[in-house]
Amino acid sequence: MNVEDVWTAMEERHACMLVDRDGSRLRARPMAPVARRDDGVVWFVTDAHSAKDEEVSAHPEVCLSFSDEGDRFYLSVSGRAEVVRDVAKLKDIWSAPMEAYFPGGPEDPNAVLLRVVPEQAEIWQGDGLLTTGFKMASAILSDRRADLGENAKIEM
Repeated sequence: MNVEDVWTAMEERHACMLVDRDGSRLRARPMAPVARRDDGVVWFVTDAHSAKDEEVSAHPEVCLSFSDEGDRFYLSVSGRAEVVRDVAKLKDIWSAPMEAYFPGGPEDPNAVLLRVVPEQAEIWQGDGLLTTGFKMASAILSDRRADLGENAKIEM
C-alpha cells in the first residue's frame, strides 16, 4: 500500500468522520469529503456558523476516519485543517447533494470550505467475512496469530 492507494480510497468514498478538538475534548462529525489528489487536499463544505472555524483555528490538527465494514476497509488520515472562504473553489468542488444544506449554491453566504492537508495515513484492508472467519478459526486451532489482512502507515 502506498500514497496513491490512500488517495484512491479517499476519492472513492463519500463519507467520513472528521475528528477535531473542541477545547480539551475530541469530537467526531460525519462529513462529505472531496478528495483532490492533484491539490494534495481533502475539501469539505461546512456552515460558516458552525463551531469548526474556532475549533480549527485553535487546534488545526484533525483526523479523517473512513471505513467500509463490507469491504473490511479502514483508513485513518491525520492532517492540518483551516477554514477557507473561496467561492471559486466552492464552485469547483460543488455537487448537487450540497444543495440540501446550502440552497443558495456555492455562493450561499453560509457555505465555507474546510481544507485538510493530509500528513499521515494508516490503512487496514482485510479479507471478506468468510475468509476472515476461516483464518481466525484456523489460528485458534493452530495456536498462532491470525493474518487478517494488510496494514500500513504512510507518510503523505
